[in-house]
Amino acid sequence: MSISRRDFLKGTAAGALSLTTMGLLAGCSSNDEATTKTPESTNNANNAGQTTTTGTTDWLGEAPAVKASDIKDTWKTDLLIVGAGNGGLMAAVKAADLGIDFRLVEQNPVICDTRKWYAAVNSEDCKKAGLSVDVPRLRSEFSRYASGKIDQRVLNVFINESAAMHDYVAPILKEYDFECDFTTDTGHDAEGTTTYYRPAVEHYWHPKKDSKYADWSRNKVFEDVITKKGYGIDFGYALVELVKENEKITGAIFQNVETEEYVKVEANAVLLATGGYAGNPDMIEQIAPTTAACVTAVSYHPSNRGQGIKAAMWAGAAKDIESAPMIFDRGLVDPGVDAGYEVDANGNKAFRGKVRQFNPGTQPFMKVNRDGVRFASEYCPYNDISFAAASQKGGVYAQIFDSNILEDVQRFNTLGCSAQTRMRGAQIMEEDGYIGQNVKDGYLKKADTIEELADLLGFEGDAKKAFLKSVETYNKYYDNQCDEEFGKPAYTLSAIRKGPFYGGWLGGSLLTTCDGIRINDDMQAMKADGEVLEGLYVTGDCSGSMFANNYPELMPGIACGRTLTFAIHAVNKLVEDGTVKTGVGSSTTPAATKEDESMTAEGLKDGTYTASAKGIEGDIPVSVTIKGGKITNIDADYSKETPSIGGVHGKTIVDNIIAANGTKGVDAISGATITTDAIMKAVNKCLAQAK
Repeated sequence: MSISRRDFLKGTAAGALSLTTMGLLAGCSSNDEATTKTPESTNNANNAGQTTTTGTTDWLGEAPAVKASDIKDTWKTDLLIVGAGNGGLMAAVKAADLGIDFRLVEQNPVICDTRKWYAAVNSEDCKKAGLSVDVPRLRSEFSRYASGKIDQRVLNVFINESAAMHDYVAPILKEYDFECDFTTDTGHDAEGTTTYYRPAVEHYWHPKKDSKYADWSRNKVFEDVITKKGYGIDFGYALVELVKENEKITGAIFQNVETEEYVKVEANAVLLATGGYAGNPDMIEQIAPTTAACVTAVSYHPSNRGQGIKAAMWAGAAKDIESAPMIFDRGLVDPGVDAGYEVDANGNKAFRGKVRQFNPGTQPFMKVNRDGVRFASEYCPYNDISFAAASQKGGVYAQIFDSNILEDVQRFNTLGCSAQTRMRGAQIMEEDGYIGQNVKDGYLKKADTIEELADLLGFEGDAKKAFLKSVETYNKYYDNQCDEEFGKPAYTLSAIRKGPFYGGWLGGSLLTTCDGIRINDDMQAMKADGEVLEGLYVTGDCSGSMFANNYPELMPGIACGRTLTFAIHAVNKLVEDGTVKTGVGSSTTPAATKEDESMTAEGLKDGTYTASAKGIEGDIPVSVTIKGGKITNIDADYSKETPSIGGVHGKTIVDNIIAANGTKGVDAISGATITTDAIMKAVNKCLAQAK
């Protein structure tokens, strides 16, 4: 049983023969000639600690069947880290710092995207700002978000150790000309509404604009740190199963995405940092059905399909029972488009929306359903209005505002990344701004009158009458500074009187999932009976025990802060227990892949050369014209790639390659890594022909 590289890279799991659909992600391995089998007790939802709303676990699939004779190579290391994202790279930096012999394996051809914000509790930055976090209140608030469905001992690790994480990360990033903006604005309470605790925990790292590292991310820095210490990353190896011997995890089996050959890695411990399951429609529909009913767009890496979660469960670990999706209310769609998945002719599923992050969508402007009436208070955390819309027609709603938007958003003073709308000011109205761009693209409607706006939004008949009445009533609420329907705070009310008027249909935008493998306060995977699954550690979005129901978005950066803190804790625990040795260093070099070396056109033969490489949706054909040792033109057809990802960054990477006269010194673009890396690989193939 094997997978093709195209299937592996597909963002949808159903229909495509992806790792998830084929069950090629996990299991207990055997050292004999027989195929690997998962014990009956772990191939059952209840025994594995997983129940779902639908009562089915079809998403778990069958255990893989890899014969020992099919394994082409075996690698040995002390610590195996699976996943080169936020958690895996943080663990690698700490392990490299301690001189641990580790291997970092990543399924994609490049490192994963960086979450720029992370939270830390009562850090030095917080203290310098004269602020402090009320820890008992924070703990209580976290539990309230989750309805008590978390392990507060696990939460305590984040609370007690995240400041130390920040202290550890800060000097590393400062060495690369990064600076930290600590957010001191925590908003304010309003009478008569739910009071959310909004702690000062957000730390935003970014490189200085004039630095040579200006286009680097934190994960790029971490990769450079471990490289300089003699470590590397094994790119292009997809997790197939975990190896289990005598009730202990002793390694894993991977498949080379290019050659489809199997490799076994033997290790004293395995740390999973493989992300959530936002890219797996089967898991979303069965584990988080409300999410499937209210989401229109995605903001996740398409290969986050629950590989690590399934691997651990097949090996005997338990998963959180409750889902914990991270949904932002920013999935802008055309009128008439429903939330949920659409299915193509081949059975592949994908959300319908193309706009992933319409930042103004979070602003508490008036929002109505398809009947033209309000259905909830718009003053709420990001996911609440989306969850409320799940029971409305089509799972979507229309947001309405007028030309006073710039003044209104300053008064609203929303927190977290939604603050970008007010912080960017008039720029949002420009052609490339949040408002201007989406008006130009046709997703956001602009009209001189409210009646014209109603027509553009698709309201007809009684729904149009109700919509016009809702606007009239809402204006009265603003005049009286009192929301008589839902009690929204007066300062979040706004008039809809000054043209031109704006409106657009919205659903949720799914970033990731935060429910995963249950862990204890040492990041060790737990079995359904409450005992530790020896040898297996988990961090990041594939770990559980800390979130349920939703993501507490009024605590910006909590998920990433948890990931980094838990990664460091896990490595320290392994050292403390003597599971891994320090001061050893790397005993291996990363496995060779079929990726071409970076090249320049200098000294190459004139001519036009063609080649292709695999993107997310298939081959990306590229032609490169060379004249006098210079690249004079590159044609790359990335039209089949996701419009909001590859379609945006394809031209940028081409321009960067031409400017550099080759791929040397050019990096794939964060947020479109697979597409832009494919274009660079195809260019390298063209340059190789010109030697």
